[in-house]
Amino acid sequence: MSSSRTSDPRVGVTAALARVRTWSRRFVGVAARKRTYSNLLYLLLAFPLGVGYFTALVTGFALPAGFAFAFVQIGLSEPVVLVFAGIPILLLGVGIGLPAALVTLFLASELTALERLLAERLLGAEIPTAEPAGSVRERARLLVFDRGTWTGVGYLFSKFLYGTASFVLLTIGVTFTYALVAAPLHYRGETVGIHIGDPIEFVPQFTYQHEGWTVDISPVTLSVADGELLSLYVDSLPAALAVSAVGVVVGLGVLHLFNAVAWLLARYTELLLRNTQPSIVTEPP
Repeated sequence: MSSSRTSDPRVGVTAALARVRTWSRRFVGVAARKRTYSNLLYLLLAFPLGVGYFTALVTGFALPAGFAFAFVQIGLSEPVVLVFAGIPILLLGVGIGLPAALVTLFLASELTALERLLAERLLGAEIPTAEPAGSVRERARLLVFDRGTWTGVGYLFSKFLYGTASFVLLTIGVTFTYALVAAPLHYRGETVGIHIGDPIEFVPQFTYQHEGWTVDISPVTLSVADGELLSLYVDSLPAALAVSAVGVVVGLGVLHLFNAVAWLLARYTELLLRNTQPSIVTEPP
């Protein structure tokens, strides 16, 4: 009984080479994809938008929170005074603080709709919205009691954090890639690189002061010591060209990293902003 070889080694080699060519095209083709640059735009916008959201929401919630803190503080420290001052504070809270809170929640709802739009247009996310409110009264009720409102507020606050992280990632990735790719332009330059002359400290902080007591929230301190983060020095043009070629490969890898981060943010946005209320400005019922 004779046996015959049913597999040809050349077939396996050909298949392996085909896979290598496919992955190579995918790796290099990242620079030619439209989605890559829409992802970059989203990451670039995340930092200024995050700062704007954080500022607007903290400012909007500060007024009603101030009335609430004042009422509680007077009630705990001087209950007798509360008998006389409680009614005016409640009236101010209802007349000024409550409308300010509703306006802030409405603004948060519209900003959430803007974030949905950005994620759909730039990241390709798919985020369904909830059924629109049928009346102004229903809209006001949903602003306070709908879970989507508060997940949207949490998302907007989180945008400040991941927007800052995106800005740092973009800055380091682009600067590092440029330092490598542009090596033929600055080789022999001993000071080429990323250097920090003085320590950098970034402390997000929210402070509320009222008659001798202070609420001070400072969750995290980010600091970078002075020194040299990246240095690049080559003393010949051939070496500089070799570094530049490596920089091209690194740059393509950095673009893939940006795309991966954008993909994660798209999934995060889909998770938190799913079934939130549509915008009454751009998505009327």
